[in-house]
Amino acid sequence: MSTRSHSRSHSHSHPHAHTRRRPSPAVVNASYLRNNMPCVATQSAALSGVQLTQRSKAARAARAAPIRAAATASSDAAAVSSRRQALVGGVAAAAVVLAPAGPALALSGFSVVKDTKDGYQFYYLSGWQEITVDGQDVVFKDVIEPLESVALNIYPTTRESVADIGSPDEVANTLVSKALAQPNSQAKVLKTAQRTDKDGHLYYAFEYVTKTNSYERHALTIVTITQGKFYTLTTGASERRWNKIKDRLQVTIDSFNVYY
Repeated sequence: MSTRSHSRSHSHSHPHAHTRRRPSPAVVNASYLRNNMPCVATQSAALSGVQLTQRSKAARAARAAPIRAAATASSDAAAVSSRRQALVGGVAAAAVVLAPAGPALALSGFSVVKDTKDGYQFYYLSGWQEITVDGQDVVFKDVIEPLESVALNIYPTTRESVADIGSPDEVANTLVSKALAQPNSQAKVLKTAQRTDKDGHLYYAFEYVTKTNSYERHALTIVTITQGKFYTLTTGASERRWNKIKDRLQVTIDSFNVYY
């Protein structure tokens, strides 16, 4: 276990000191994904039973002031819709330039989390609460629906790009079958795509479903590599709720950016 201090800010929660377990430095490749990411496979099960962590007033007061999220104009929503169609259109060869989210600007119904130490930011649904799950860098979860959540993991790597690991299909199939799905569950990748941001960071995104005896989850994941870090952001919902919430979950995936 190692302790590191976040310089993280978001619209409804403050940055905080956070303790989490990371693997030792290793080269991220197909074998590494299979052997060194077992904690991700427990995400859905852990989230389904986890209790919300209540933070003390003193801890809250010690954090930096939050970023106030503001609603954008309809043109912003249209831009996100356009990016969403490009990202999950099933065209794996498509490269889409997606500008980073402004640190003090969020879509209506969303909050922004920004970690200046690890260099990432993304939108998540307003009303979701931050919880602590062992092995996860940061997790936000709906208070009612146990499978509606977003979780970020960061792993060390000597690779410079996700392209060094493989194609979008190769990375998606390896992650879903070996890391993102529960052992003995049924898992299927539905779509893969890729995009490149204005700073040249390459992202792979994919949609998949996992099914166990106790639940069926429909999920979206986006991965990228920069500055020796392999980022994996996953969000999802139960299959029962998927059609109702999928567009909002896609906004979370589209909004994810690294900036180092």
